[in-house]
Amino acid sequence: MTEQQQSAMRRKTQAGRVMYQSRTVSVLRALRLSMSKVGQDLFELPLAVLGATQDVVGNDACAEVFNEDQLMVLLDGPGGARGAAMVDAAFVGGLIQQQTMGEVQPFNADAPARIMTSTDASLIEPFLNTLLERAAPLPQTEDERRLMAGFKFGAKAQDLRLLMLALEADAYHILRLTLDMAQGSRQGELLFCLPVPKPPPKIAEPSFEEDDDVVPEEGDKTLCENVLSLKADLIVSLTQLQLPIRTVGALEVGQVLELGHVSFSNAQVRTMEGRIVGHGVLGQREGMRAVRVKHRSKQRETPLRRSSDAAALRAEAAQDAQFDDFYSVQDLPALTGQGGDGATKSDADMGFENAPMPDLSDLPGFEDEADGTSEKMDQLNTG
Repeated sequence: MTEQQQSAMRRKTQAGRVMYQSRTVSVLRALRLSMSKVGQDLFELPLAVLGATQDVVGNDACAEVFNEDQLMVLLDGPGGARGAAMVDAAFVGGLIQQQTMGEVQPFNADAPARIMTSTDASLIEPFLNTLLERAAPLPQTEDERRLMAGFKFGAKAQDLRLLMLALEADAYHILRLTLDMAQGSRQGELLFCLPVPKPPPKIAEPSFEEDDDVVPEEGDKTLCENVLSLKADLIVSLTQLQLPIRTVGALEVGQVLELGHVSFSNAQVRTMEGRIVGHGVLGQREGMRAVRVKHRSKQRETPLRRSSDAAALRAEAAQDAQFDDFYSVQDLPALTGQGGDGATKSDADMGFENAPMPDLSDLPGFEDEADGTSEKMDQLNTG
């Protein structure tokens, strides 16, 4: 490559570097972009950054960047982090003039220096908070965004010794800005002392071998998956009968019991212990017995307190008591199907295995299943 070609290549790379830097937002550029907007929105004051520098110093060297004649402020950060800011008298005086007189006058450097007070800190508080809040999300890298994120005005530092006692980090970023106020009326300085952010904790990602046969362990399942995988045995009850023990003991194979009024649209869903957990409509789906569970209204969850509801409460309690009485006889060994020799017979021996079931109508709402509007069903085995 000739010298002329190298020179041309160097110019192209330099131009590309300048273009990239113009598009990249650093911490100083974020403060520069936010400064003019904050001054205009808060005080209707034209502000501009004339110069900006950034350094990293140790904790011991922080004391050298502060001046006790200026306004020193503690900044509260996330996780108990502490930073600091320093504003010179020229900038503080310019803000006070703008807020009181609506005009910034030139700074007189020969005038005697005045002591900064808590009132000065209160006047500077909204400016610092707004500037940090707007500038924090602008930097391009995550580390630079975390540098200013979450910091806000804390309190005025009484002296340099107390300020240094509050700064406990090992290293700090020193951001020094030279500001122009009211288009050249006066200049001021603003300094930020922010701790170097600690790297975020690394989360170890589990390494899985690329094997299709790998099955996740049971402990890796979510709570929802574990709950949905649980099995619950339920009973669908259409009616209850009260029979004396003598009558139940005399039941024979093939004997027909009069059930009375049975409503498939008001079936009760009960636990194995007999507690009612819901109601539903009994029917069939795809040739299988199914029940559509009805949603319980919130009013049913609240206790009945009116005197007119006493009858409903007694009826429900009596219904549960009937169920308990009915199913308690199942514990008697003599109530299972027995032959003449007293041997216990199975369902197949008693003829129940192929017993015909009543023709159940299809549950409403499944006609539109082809259109993708089928609803979820809880299928319960009532055999």
